[in-house]
Order: sequence, then C-alpha cells, then structure tokens
Amino acid sequence: MRDSLLAEFEYDQIDFEVNSSQQFATVIFDRKEDDDKTLITIFKNGKITQMDGDNRFNPSARRHSTCVYVKEEWQDGKTIKICTIQHKGITLVEVHSVSEEELSYLFGR
Repeated sequence: MRDSLLAEFEYDQIDFEVNSSQQFATVIFDRKEDDDKTLITIFKNGKITQMDGDNRFNPSARRHSTCVYVKEEWQDGKTIKICTIQHKGITLVEVHSVSEEELSYLFGR
C-alpha cells in the first residue's frame, strides 16, 4: 500500500521526537455546523467513551474533526494531535500541540 502515499510529514518542523512516540487515543469531534456543543467520541485502550461537550478542543472552527493523539515516550514528553478537519467544504490536515487542560478534559488525567 505504500504506493498510495501522497505526502509524508516531516516532524523536525515541529520539534517532536517521532522515533520515541506512541499513539494513545483517537478522538472524533462530531459537531453540527456552528453548534455550541459537540458529541465527543474517544477511542482509547480498546474502549469507546462518548460525551456531549463543548468545542474548546475541537480544532475545527465550525464542523467536524478527527484527531489522533501522540505522546513522546518519556516523562514530561510533549503530546501532539494530528487532525483531519472539515471546514466550509474543505478537508484539512493539521498538527496541534496539546495542553494539560485538554488531556485532563478528554482523558481524565
């Protein structure tokens, strides 16, 4: 399937150690256009958790997004999220930093 690869991201652009990192969760923010609330679905450790939440950690200004959370594998390692975002008929791929507040809100840390 490597033939289907269209582009590859260079992590040195964001100061993240890709060789010592692990994906640990996938989160779907299912938001109706411009709604104040979103249905948040979290896939982590083989379990699915859903909650109605606000949009403060949804990277899409108006619609849906799906984010894969990745953490460097050492104490105090950085966490990033790699997101596909729906916005005004356009699908974007973005990488965002993740705060402790976001980790606590979504994963109860």
